[in-house]
Amino acid sequence: MEKMKRYGIGFLLASMLCVVLVGCGGEEPSSRDPEVSAQVAALFEEYSAAGSPGAAVTVIEDGKILFEGGFGLADIEAETPITPQSAFRLASVSKQFTAMAIMILADREQLAYDDKLTDYLPELERFGNDIPLRHLLSHIGGLPDYYDALTEEAGESMPTTEQAMEFLAGWGEPLFAAGDRYEYSNPGYEMLALVVERVSGQTFGQFLQENIFGSLGMENSVTYESPDAEIRNRAFGYSRSEDSFVLNDDNALNLIVGSGGIYSTVEDLYLWDQALYGEQLVRRSTLEEAWSPAVLNKGDHYPYGFGWGLETYGALGQRVSHAGGWVGFSTFIVRYPERRFSVIVLSNLDEFEGGEFANRITDIYFPSTLITGATVVDGTGRVRFKADVRLEGDRIADVGKLRSRADEPVIDAAGLVLAPGFIDTHSHVDYDITEHPEAVADISQGITTVVTGQCGGSQLPLSEFFTGLEERRPAVNIASFAGHGTIRAEVMGDDFARPASAEEIERMGALLVEDMEAGALGLSTGLEYDPGIYSTTGEVVELAKVVAAHGGRYVSHIRSEDRRFWEAVDEILVIGRQAKLPVRVSHLKLAMRSSHGQTDRLLSMLDQAREEGIEVTADIYPYTYWQSTLTVMFPDRDYEDREAALFAVEELSSPEEMLIPDFEPDPSLAGKTLSEIAALRGTDPATTLMDLIREAEAMRKEKKAEGEDDDIESIIAVSMTEADIERLMTWPHINICTDGGLVGAHPRGFGAFPRVLGLYVRERQVLSLEQAIHRMTDLAASHHGIPDRGRIEPGAYADLVLFDPETVADRATTEKPHARATGIEAVWINGHLISRGGREGRQRYGRVLRRQPSS
Repeated sequence: MEKMKRYGIGFLLASMLCVVLVGCGGEEPSSRDPEVSAQVAALFEEYSAAGSPGAAVTVIEDGKILFEGGFGLADIEAETPITPQSAFRLASVSKQFTAMAIMILADREQLAYDDKLTDYLPELERFGNDIPLRHLLSHIGGLPDYYDALTEEAGESMPTTEQAMEFLAGWGEPLFAAGDRYEYSNPGYEMLALVVERVSGQTFGQFLQENIFGSLGMENSVTYESPDAEIRNRAFGYSRSEDSFVLNDDNALNLIVGSGGIYSTVEDLYLWDQALYGEQLVRRSTLEEAWSPAVLNKGDHYPYGFGWGLETYGALGQRVSHAGGWVGFSTFIVRYPERRFSVIVLSNLDEFEGGEFANRITDIYFPSTLITGATVVDGTGRVRFKADVRLEGDRIADVGKLRSRADEPVIDAAGLVLAPGFIDTHSHVDYDITEHPEAVADISQGITTVVTGQCGGSQLPLSEFFTGLEERRPAVNIASFAGHGTIRAEVMGDDFARPASAEEIERMGALLVEDMEAGALGLSTGLEYDPGIYSTTGEVVELAKVVAAHGGRYVSHIRSEDRRFWEAVDEILVIGRQAKLPVRVSHLKLAMRSSHGQTDRLLSMLDQAREEGIEVTADIYPYTYWQSTLTVMFPDRDYEDREAALFAVEELSSPEEMLIPDFEPDPSLAGKTLSEIAALRGTDPATTLMDLIREAEAMRKEKKAEGEDDDIESIIAVSMTEADIERLMTWPHINICTDGGLVGAHPRGFGAFPRVLGLYVRERQVLSLEQAIHRMTDLAASHHGIPDRGRIEPGAYADLVLFDPETVADRATTEKPHARATGIEAVWINGHLISRGGREGRQRYGRVLRRQPSS
């Protein structure tokens, strides 16, 4: 053994002050708040004293490093500072790598968890032939702990793992029958390391290097299975002894691996942490088993998986963690998978409490806030009640009569309504969120989550869109459908004005699978638009079946909202019936004068379908006018069809109620009605409509030839009645939506949700406040399979809106479509207060919401 060294106070005072804060592997630290980083650094102030061993720390959220630093000295004698590149002995944190090695072999079907230990180590037959590998992974195998006996036996020698097994084979008795109870076992993991060697034909260290460290780019990670092992940037372990630190870096059992023996850095462990969110090493299903509790013989569960301790941590939900301590090192890693938040603390001082520091760091990043005296409308539809609500991190921690904590921010909500953040079930912000990530149109009206990829249009591939969002982080949460029209155009190109072939449908299905695996909620269609209008029902059914197989949903801007409305409603019900999945009618409306007043007929059709077992739902925006393209009023795409033009100006709307907000061929026409334009041109409204389309189509062809594909015209037209809107709004299976973007010309983009609360709840009393909030929150989340949002209850995400029920109202109009609503007092997203008194902060805390796998 290496000679122990002492460093006295005189040397300590002469040593340099060491605090290092640097980036990790090119990943620049990106703290949510610089003050937070200062608070984290302050936790380690005492270890920054001259000549002290210390710790390396990294904090990770959503793949970003929020904080990374080194404190103290890695080698006191050499005065080497600790940095994120310093390699620490992980001690028992190594067990998760041993477990992963077994999982990799299981994934490759080279072994199975229920294989018996003696299948691979027959030398241990004296302990019985009924210890499955999974019991060793979860510490319920019953092998005795031989450490004291082996240390005495070893003397000055350093036994290997193989020699430790040989010692065990002739020593001790089982502690209990395998599976009877939990008892933490280092020998169990050491035997697993030998199983890896015998199955793979490699040393344990070689297997880890080839299959984990090398694969993930963990360049400073190594298994210490030989005294000659090269450890770059090595930190040495210390113990405190009165007024000095003693080198405590050696032990007779240091070459035994599996239970420990790995050196690594916080920089490398960042890569390890990120790999556990994907399938870089093993399949997702294999990973999930690692985080499932052990099952004892009597059926009881113990909260330990494969190399991870399992628990729930307040509002942060599932917590998986592991601590390690050995020869002067103390290590800790904790992950909150649901939050994608992790803290890694590695110390070269044995008394260091890594778990305590990790908890304190977590509390810094997820502080509590107390909202007092609110009238809570919790989203479920139940009657409002008075309560205080505490937020911890990104979750709601408690609801009731609560006392404030020391230094806890308190917001007085007396006289105001606190509701879950509104969920916009039909949004087009995916087209402008990159340019306007602050999403003021949504935040200003209390929307915290938007569902995009609507009307058949989405970003392709969704995986890249989601990655881009996570890099920039928008202000709102975003979920998305995969757009049928986008996928169809990708497969068929310009030759889309026809039914797709079986081979083309198969190719569309392949792209759809990619989007579903990326987290799409399901499939959306825009069957009134190109290119979806040319698809057959059979084509859509086949693609909907692909979605159903992934547990997804189908949502549609149906094939007609006017002339062929009833047939279009029948079609979506056929799709739901044949594909066997939930279906949803987008922005439900009766948009033709001869169909006005037939809401009971419509709702009867939908209710009968639900009784049949078709899970049909819908959403609606609270305006009598829609916005789209001029061409949508010509379903046969014959823009010279005068009869179709006459039908549009006489039956769908009137020239006086058709506003042209955008017209690039002649910008002077923007903001005028069709009636005004017809008068200017001296032509009748039907002719004027056809002329405008002809001019727009000519410019569209020119732009397309130049590689541009911009929207160059639009129309806002009155086609619905207030009586129909009110009746549809009362249907129990309908949600509220904007059908808007962030910079559109329709006032719904800034006003839809406050309009419902002000006009249809307070003034007209079409809905109670509880009914309206339910449609905007919990029901919306349920209809889209979005978990833990839309309710005010402990454990739910802290997406909240605080508003004044007496003043909340929309102010946006067609003349001023971006006028902000009144009465929205505060908005929280994922626990962060992002808007107060009508002013938004600059920080953005929205997240990508991917479809959750069906159980």
